[in-house]
Amino acid sequence: MSDRYRRSGAGKLLLSASLEELKRSSYLTVTANTYRLGAGWRLLKSDGFEEKKICFSVGRTHHVADRRLEVMRGIREDLRSVFFEISSSPEVLRSQMSMTPSELFFTLNETLDSGGRILICRRDEKAVGILIYSVFEDLMTYNLLGYIELVFVMPHFRGKGVGKKLLSFATNNLSGEGVDETFFECVFDSDYHNWSKAVGMSEFSILLEKSLQQ
Repeated sequence: MSDRYRRSGAGKLLLSASLEELKRSSYLTVTANTYRLGAGWRLLKSDGFEEKKICFSVGRTHHVADRRLEVMRGIREDLRSVFFEISSSPEVLRSQMSMTPSELFFTLNETLDSGGRILICRRDEKAVGILIYSVFEDLMTYNLLGYIELVFVMPHFRGKGVGKKLLSFATNNLSGEGVDETFFECVFDSDYHNWSKAVGMSEFSILLEKSLQQ
């Protein structure tokens, strides 16, 4: 919008009209992506939109020094072997990733079918963490970008650098392939949200949502 017309109410009018049109088309919810604390974010929040997910970006990260942690490329069977642990608490999965176990399993297998890669972190020959990532091409710049589909650390090994070790291995591999920026999306204000900030990721955008049901 031209600076000349900012703060004139045009944005609010456009948003209201678009929501009414979506409601008439029988949509139940509407989502929007924007930068937090920006003009768009303030407009959406004032209209009742709530933060649902947050997208982080990260470049190349440093290795964790713990030599007991070993990261290697995995295979699909590695996902199957740890999936029982991942899906053992459906309510946690819903609150942390906004998915059911079956939705997550389908999504990850679809990612692997499309060329996604698995990393496994082991300690004393035991799998203690898994990370799945993919590479895609930005349609506007044609640059290669990375996307972290899943990071999961076994409960007894959390807080010991496993997730950061996996992230470091992934971003270094991606950097070697010409990928300078990698993204990770998670539920807003979740443990993943806190972990992403703790390992040095930068906030990129916020996904907000509003119900159109009366």
